Amino acid sequence: MKILRLASRSLLSFYIILAVIKAFGNISIAYISGLMIDTALKKNSKFQEIFLIAVLGIIALLIILISNIFFQYLKSDIVKNINVELKKKVFNYLVYVGKETYKNELSLVTNDLKQIETQITLNYLLIISDVCSFVFALLIGLANSWILTVIFSIATIIPSIVQTHFTKRIQKTAKSWEKSNSEYTQSASDTINGTETSRLYNTQSTLISYVMKPIKELESNLKEMSFSQNSAYEIIAFVAEIMGFVIPFLIGSLLILSGQLQVGILIMIVQLSNQFINPMIDIYNRINQIKSNEPIYRKIEPALNYTNKHEEDASKPNKFETLTVSHLFYSYSNTPVINDLNLKIKNNEKILFIAPSGWGKTTFLKLLMGILKPLDGDIVVDKLNITSNFEKSHNYFSYINQRPFIFDANLRFNITLGRSVSNEFLNKVIRTAGLEKLIKEKGWDYQVGENGKKLSGGQIQRIEIARALLANRPILLADEATSSLDNKLSLAIHKIILNSPGLTVIEVAHKITDQEKKMFDRVIDLNNKQ
Repeated sequence: MKILRLASRSLLSFYIILAVIKAFGNISIAYISGLMIDTALKKNSKFQEIFLIAVLGIIALLIILISNIFFQYLKSDIVKNINVELKKKVFNYLVYVGKETYKNELSLVTNDLKQIETQITLNYLLIISDVCSFVFALLIGLANSWILTVIFSIATIIPSIVQTHFTKRIQKTAKSWEKSNSEYTQSASDTINGTETSRLYNTQSTLISYVMKPIKELESNLKEMSFSQNSAYEIIAFVAEIMGFVIPFLIGSLLILSGQLQVGILIMIVQLSNQFINPMIDIYNRINQIKSNEPIYRKIEPALNYTNKHEEDASKPNKFETLTVSHLFYSYSNTPVINDLNLKIKNNEKILFIAPSGWGKTTFLKLLMGILKPLDGDIVVDKLNITSNFEKSHNYFSYINQRPFIFDANLRFNITLGRSVSNEFLNKVIRTAGLEKLIKEKGWDYQVGENGKKLSGGQIQRIEIARALLANRPILLADEATSSLDNKLSLAIHKIILNSPGLTVIEVAHKITDQEKKMFDRVIDLNNKQ
C-alpha cells in the first residue's frame, strides 16, 4: 500500500471514518429487516410498531446516504491528490535523472499511470472499505448468533485458499501483457512517424503489417490476462456462495427447527452474509488486479524512491583557467570512436574540431559534460577531475545542438526555460543572439507551435544560442551547430558565438567554410587521424 503514502494522512483518516459509517449503513439494512420480522412474529405486535421501525430505518439510511456522498467525494479527492503527487514524482525523476530508464516515456506518463490509478490506487482504497464492511458485519453477527457467524467466517477463508492458486498465473500473464503493451506503443509511434516515408516508397501495406504483429501479440496477452482474472473471480464467487451462503443457511434452518434460533435473527445473519461474502470476494478480486499491475508499478518505483538532491546552478563556476583532456578513450560495440585523445584548452580559446562521420563528435561533447563515462582517460578543469560526473561538470558548459528542442509554448519560455531573468540581462542576450526583430514583431507571448513549426531554422538556432548565453557558463559546446543552415546564416551564427568576450568555444563539425575556420584560434582536423 505504498501508493497511499502519497495521500494526506488526515484525508485518509477521514476516509476510514466515512468507510466505517458506510459499512454501518450496509449492516443496518440487515438489522432493520431482522427486527421487523421478529416484531411481526410476536403475538401482540402492532402495525404501528413495524411502521415506526421502518421510519427509523429510513431516517438512518438517509443520514448514511449523505455520509456516503461525502465518502465518494473524499475518495475522488484522495485519488486526485495521489495522481498529482505521483505524476510530479515521475516527471521529477525523468527531468533530473534522465529518460534513459524507460523505453517509452509517453506511454509511462499516460497509459501506465492511468493503470496505476484504476487498478492499484482505487483498489487499495476500496479494500479499506471492504475490510470495514467485513469487520462490522462480523461484530454484529457475533452479537446475535455466534455459531452462524463463526460458520460464515470460516466459509470466507476457503475462497482465499482458492485465490492463491491463481496468483502466479495472473502475475505471469500480467508481465507478458505489460511487455507487449510497451512493444506495441513503440511500434505504434514508429508507424505514425513513418507514414510519410512509407507513402514515398509505396510500402504502406508492409508498414501496416509491421504494426499488426505487436497489436495481435498485445490483444492475445490481454485476452489471457483478462481470462485469468475473470475465471479466478467466477470460481472464487462460486466457492464463496456455496461455503458462505448455502451451507450456513442450511445450518441456520436446522437451528430454527430445533428452537435454538429466531427467524428474524437468521434473516439478519443471512443478509449480513453479503457483508461477509461480497467484501471478501471483492478483496480477493482487487488483490488479483493489483498483482496484475505490479510490473507497471515496479517501473515507477525508482521515481517514487528518488530524492532530489540537485540544486539549480549550485556553486556555478563563472570562469576557469585550463580544460585538460588526457588519454581519452571510448568505443561502441568494441569499435573505438575516440582513441587516446589528448588536449589542453585555455580560457577564452575558440577551438574547432573537424572530424569525419563515425569519429564520435557528439560522444566527445557528452564525455566533456559527464553524461557518458570514458573507458579510459580523464577530463580535468583546473585541478578538479570532472570525468563522468555530470553534477560537477555540466555547470561549466552550455550547449548548442544541431537540432534544438523547442517547446510548444511561447517565445519567453523557450528562451528562458522558465527561469527568472532580469529584463536588462535578457534584453542584452536577445540583442546578442539576433532575436530583437522577432521579439519586436511577434512579442514575448507568441506561441511557436509544436517543435517550433512557426519559426524558421535560423530563428530556432538563435533561440538555442540565447539559452546558452543566458546560462552564462564559461564554456560553450557547439554540436554541428550550423550544418543545416546556409552559408550566410552559418556565418552570422558563428559571428555571434565567436565574438562573445570571455567565452570559450569548442565546436565539432564535419564541414565548415574556410572563412569560418579563420575565426577560430585553433582548428583540429581529425579527418586523417584516429
